[in-house]
Amino acid sequence: MGHRIRPTAARQFAPADLLQGILVVSSFGFWAVMLGLMPVLLFRLWLVG
Repeated sequence: MGHRIRPTAARQFAPADLLQGILVVSSFGFWAVMLGLMPVLLFRLWLVG
């Protein structure tokens, strides 16, 4: 028949995909922190100036 064999979990989550996922999550966390701190930094600069 024309049934495809579904990839196993190990093949689905290859080391390269895992690394890419970690990079995406870390970059997302980095931007979340940056966007979270930006108003505080601008407010402090506004208070100083």
